[in-house]
Amino acid sequence: MELVMDVEPSGAVEKAADMLGAIDRQIKGDMQRFKQYIEKRGGESGAWRGRIQPGGGTGPTPL
Repeated sequence: MELVMDVEPSGAVEKAADMLGAIDRQIKGDMQRFKQYIEKRGGESGAWRGRIQPGGGTGPTPL
């Protein structure tokens, strides 16, 4: 999986954090923790509860 994210910091604090690489480190850390969480689960959490709509869209299955 590849994540492409365009971040435009606003404000002095966010711009300084971006220049120091803090935003990149935070995103990489978050993605690593997400990867570990998904891999630790070991399997699917349940069945997909949606349906395929004509034209390729998806939506919830009515109960």
